[in-house]
Amino acid sequence: MKVLITGGNGLLGHNTILRLLLEGHIVHAIVRKRESLLVQHDNLYIFEGNFLDYDSLLLASTGCDAIVHIAAATDMSLPYSQFEKVNVGGSRNVVAVARSLDIKRIVYISTLNTIGYGTSEQLADESFQMQYPFTNSYYAATKAMAENLFLEEAKYEGRHIVIINPGFMIGRYDTKPSSGQLLLMGYRKPIMVVPQGGKCFVHVEDVALAVVNALTLGRNAEKYIVGMHNKTLVDFYKLQKRVCGYKQLLIPIPCWIVNVVGLLGDGLRKIGVKTQVQSINTRQLCIREYYSNAKAMAELKLSETSLERAISDSICWLKRNR
Repeated sequence: MKVLITGGNGLLGHNTILRLLLEGHIVHAIVRKRESLLVQHDNLYIFEGNFLDYDSLLLASTGCDAIVHIAAATDMSLPYSQFEKVNVGGSRNVVAVARSLDIKRIVYISTLNTIGYGTSEQLADESFQMQYPFTNSYYAATKAMAENLFLEEAKYEGRHIVIINPGFMIGRYDTKPSSGQLLLMGYRKPIMVVPQGGKCFVHVEDVALAVVNALTLGRNAEKYIVGMHNKTLVDFYKLQKRVCGYKQLLIPIPCWIVNVVGLLGDGLRKIGVKTQVQSINTRQLCIREYYSNAKAMAELKLSETSLERAISDSICWLKRNR
């Protein structure tokens, strides 16, 4: 199969390209700068361009049998207009190009935050409705809007359009870094204050496998939670210090302090200071976002890699690449 991938220069993008190539697929990748891709292969064709530009995306997609759409705006300091332009407008562009070229297979990478979070006693599944504070998040709200675009397109005959809702991904090729920032925040610090929330962690290679499998497996117009390890942030950092072999005093921080920090960030943004700190984000750090991957395990043959290996792979890659 010949597959077009957007966002190939990010954490999931690199790992998805590697998985596609491993399974013998031909990959077209559209990136702004060729050198941002760290993979070279005879079956990898790089197109310099912007997926927001219809003609550039059309050229890169020509001859392809499927599209994997990963690219998105994630910088929490951006205004809403930028999130809408990239996450919604870009997805609309992907749909238009796919329809123009009669590409019926699309895998769209969304976020867990478009699905309501659960608890350790009741894990959330794909039927859970989106919840506050994520309903007020520019990122999550625009990803939900993009999901609806693809679900509408899935109504047309012959389509195979699958939405992947990945957990907090960790692993190699975290080029920005993105999720790796969470690991670096605590790495070898003697004292670490930690919010009391939690996340559904997953090795990025497990997500990449699910994405590639979704090209042929899964059901049209369905969403799939691709997460693996539900842990509090405190337990995550305990595991990280054990895996990496250092001592650290972890101090859980009350939610009211975290929320005060968010309000201070709101104030800075109002006076024009660019910061990712804002109350909508800090509130998320106090929530335990726990999810069930039963559907993906059954239908996408989701693999299960230990969180220890995910942490080790991520830290080793970040250190090796400075």
